[in-house]
Amino acid sequence: MSKLKIIYNKEYDIQRVLNTIKKIPWFIENKYNYKNFIFPKKLDKEKLNDYSEQEIKDAVISEYSDDLYKENEKFLVNNWEKIFKEIESAFLKSNLLPQEEYRIYLTKYGTGGSYDFPNTVIVNTSFSINILKNIIHEITHLAIEENVVKYKIGQAQKERIVDLFFVKNFPRRALVQNVYMSMNTDKIDQTFDDNFPNMENVIKKLS
Repeated sequence: MSKLKIIYNKEYDIQRVLNTIKKIPWFIENKYNYKNFIFPKKLDKEKLNDYSEQEIKDAVISEYSDDLYKENEKFLVNNWEKIFKEIESAFLKSNLLPQEEYRIYLTKYGTGGSYDFPNTVIVNTSFSINILKNIIHEITHLAIEENVVKYKIGQAQKERIVDLFFVKNFPRRALVQNVYMSMNTDKIDQTFDDNFPNMENVIKKLS
């Protein structure tokens, strides 16, 4: 079973907010509405680029508390063995490999979740969605990332592939996004259906 290392602190929350603000042009380009993301209450979402780094730090520190993170840490530790068995079973079907350890950063800012290759998952505890769903979603991203880069798959395609994999393997935990709903996903969906469970073939055929 993969090990789980759970991390949270005010320094990471500060960095999360700073990084999210820096990525606003990328979010706009990829049709994400960053105004739906979570920022410190003291920051006006209409003026995020106008704040100094110190003002952002002060805003995060003013509302930081370990309490919610501790609750989520306990929840993850208690449920990890069960959820990992589901992940491992799904990955085996598609020749995907889990990492030996996952570093899970808990935050209450930014997007609902994100990842850093090879083994880092960031989960936003502020969203109502069960954090286990987000963790499965981001771990799936990590598992296919090498092929995504190799075959130069675009952002919307990548998200759709992960969603299809999620629905296929974890139907009772189904998590589907709407970031790509303005695009026609028929080709992606058909390619997935024709090539699953071989995820590399799915990605290769969409390159």
